[in-house]
Order: sequence, then C-alpha cells, then structure tokens
Amino acid sequence: MANYKLVTYRPVKGPRSGVVVEEEVLDVARLTGRSSYATMLDVLNDWEGVQALLDKAAATAKGGKIKGIPLGQAKLLAPVLYPSAIFCAGANYADHMREMAAIQKIDPEPDSRSMGLKPWHFIKTSRS
Repeated sequence: MANYKLVTYRPVKGPRSGVVVEEEVLDVARLTGRSSYATMLDVLNDWEGVQALLDKAAATAKGGKIKGIPLGQAKLLAPVLYPSAIFCAGANYADHMREMAAIQKIDPEPDSRSMGLKPWHFIKTSRS
C-alpha cells in the first residue's frame, strides 16, 4: 500500500479529487485514467475499486515520476464538498466548553465522562 493522502483541491476548472504524494497534489481521475473519479464522493463511492488503482498510481508517482501541483501552491478545499450529513461527537463540545470557561474565568460545567455518562453523538444534516 502506497503512502498518500486524499484531498479535494481547486484547479482552474473547479473542485477535483486529488492525492498528495511527496508534497505534490495529483489529480485522481488523471492518475488512475478514470474520468469517473473527478470528485471525492466519486472516489469514496467506489473505494473498493479505486483503492488498488490509487496504491499503484501513488507508488508510480513517488520520486517525481509524475508531476503535480506543489502542495504549497494548491488551493485545498473541504475533503467532501456538500456532505449529506456530518457526524459529531459530543465530547468535542465538552472540551470546547471547558476552554471557553477558562477564557471567561468561570467554573466549567461537569464533564459527562467524569459523571459516568455514556458518550453521545449527533448528526447535522445538509439543507437538502
């Protein structure tokens, strides 16, 4: 398995799925030869099919054999544009509440974990 990171980036023609290999962003559709992998959702929806292609292509790209956009010059976007839902962990909000209490110099509310309560999660859905 090759070492790479999945990203969504914005070239001149609009958002595209990409992989970062050795500090360069490479277009997934071009790298794999599959135009159907233009967006990150396309890639994730066919992860079983694309994973081996990406492993092979990323291994080939190592050592500068395939040129991309230098990572420092690429405009990175949210990995998945317009997700249908976002899964949230309540523990993250408890941490934020403690930080805010410290800034305001007030006592934080009790942490649900310290009270023996089970972790809680929630979903934020999209507008659609």
